[in-house]
Amino acid sequence: FMKRQFAGYLILLVVLVIGFFIDSLVTNLVAESRTGLLNTFFIFVGKYLNYYVLAFVITILPVLKKKKENIVRIFLRLWSGFLFSASLAYIMKIIFSSPRPLFSLIEASNYSFPSGHAPVMFTLFPLFSKSFPEYKIYWLIFSILIAFSRIYLGVHYFTDVIASIIIGLLLGKGLIIIENSIKAR
Repeated sequence: FMKRQFAGYLILLVVLVIGFFIDSLVTNLVAESRTGLLNTFFIFVGKYLNYYVLAFVITILPVLKKKKENIVRIFLRLWSGFLFSASLAYIMKIIFSSPRPLFSLIEASNYSFPSGHAPVMFTLFPLFSKSFPEYKIYWLIFSILIAFSRIYLGVHYFTDVIASIIIGLLLGKGLIIIENSIKAR
């Protein structure tokens, strides 16, 4: 299992490195592939599947969990991932001050790197998977959709999103390690 996870991280890292060479190509290819229907869909995703919706979802989900695990523990797990990853992304945006792509379908504030949405979604992925393993494929699909929407809408470069996915997955796994070490005491 650990070898498979390591291989997954290694593949993402290789994609990130290659991404630096093809960032403009991917940005242009996505921009040229835009259609009216996809624009409408991704603008909806970009505007309405935001932090407020995510905060609502991670607040409600623990309550829906059948008594297999402590509701408070699930709530704290998801909220710690949400707050930590969003805060880290914000701090990194200020540090790197990377400009956004020039042409986007929606308005986006501050800087491009890292994406704010992708690390939050992918930090929550391992945390969500631990609490709701039967639904992890749905969260993964939702996370990929949100991450891709950032590129499609033109508010992030390919490498912003891939690096943000790596950051998010590492944060999520790190928070699980911390939680397990606290429980072991």
